[in-house]
Amino acid sequence: MGSINSKHLFFIICSLAIVTLKTFPSAFIKLGGRDTWIAVILASLGILIYVLVILMINKKTKNYNLLNIYSQSLGKWGGAFFSFLFLITILLTIFESAGAEASVIHSGFQLFTPVWIFITVTALAAVYVVKKGIASVTITTIIVIFFISISGMLLAILTHKYKDIKYIYPILEHGVTSSFVLSTLKILGALSCVSIFIPYLDSIRDKSKLIRHTTITLLFIIQMQIFSMLGVITTFGPDRAMNLLFPKLTQTQLVSAFGFLEAGELFVMLQVVAGWFIRYVVCFFALMELIRLSGLKIKFKEYYVCALTIIFSYIFSKNLFDMFTIMDYLLYIQLVNFLVIPLIIYTIYYFKRTRVLA
Repeated sequence: MGSINSKHLFFIICSLAIVTLKTFPSAFIKLGGRDTWIAVILASLGILIYVLVILMINKKTKNYNLLNIYSQSLGKWGGAFFSFLFLITILLTIFESAGAEASVIHSGFQLFTPVWIFITVTALAAVYVVKKGIASVTITTIIVIFFISISGMLLAILTHKYKDIKYIYPILEHGVTSSFVLSTLKILGALSCVSIFIPYLDSIRDKSKLIRHTTITLLFIIQMQIFSMLGVITTFGPDRAMNLLFPKLTQTQLVSAFGFLEAGELFVMLQVVAGWFIRYVVCFFALMELIRLSGLKIKFKEYYVCALTIIFSYIFSKNLFDMFTIMDYLLYIQLVNFLVIPLIIYTIYYFKRTRVLA
């Protein structure tokens, strides 16, 4: 694998953390209501602390290899088991990315085109990008995130006049309820996908500014997610927003200029199609890198993942309502395998390592 610098992580982390909350805010508003934006703040602070703890442990121990840390913390078999859980969760996230992209395109733009066609195109295109190596993945990610960011800023300006701040009041009317806590946990699960950037750390040339660049990236993502969630709530109100499948798509249909220009959907189409695709590519390459670090020699592994994606992403997305149910379970799986377990294992590794050095 080639090498990258820590500035490239800005684009890699953005591709992992942004798209779920932007595409499916209603899944979180159903639990958090008008206070979901506060849940986003709390979950974002949690993910920021988590990433900083992981990176501080990496820096102090001078070890950036996730598989090595797992094995040294739990032994050969224990480390292999939990490494396998991490790898499988990345694979599930790959299926989610291809399936969600296909489902949104099918439901919002191309109702008469089967979802399996979109999944197949995505899977084959990703194989081409991933097989070209880290340079191809990085360049593709930079281009896509740049245009998504520009699109998001333009959309925020164009939809500003349709927002009404009254929809977020009263704030925390019922206090911290169990539904609010669940909403926060689900958002934390969605954001925990940033852990997929960990396999990239071992290939960074200069790690001296890694924590600084990662912190700037996460702060950029946090403010974007807060304003995005506030935008949905203040446009529709929580009661209507929770009953919309894709609120961002509906929100852009309000956009018009000069009485006849109406193309707001193009912004969301770019964000959805490009956003889910680049998340798929970044997850795909992280999976390949973990397989390489494990020492496994698997021929044609990219094509095996491609075939599995076509099958399981179709199962994930063929029924829109089943997709939301599966996604609920997946968010909790991601929370456990991408955040809770790595945090525990990295903490064990840190104390074992410092005790040995002492």
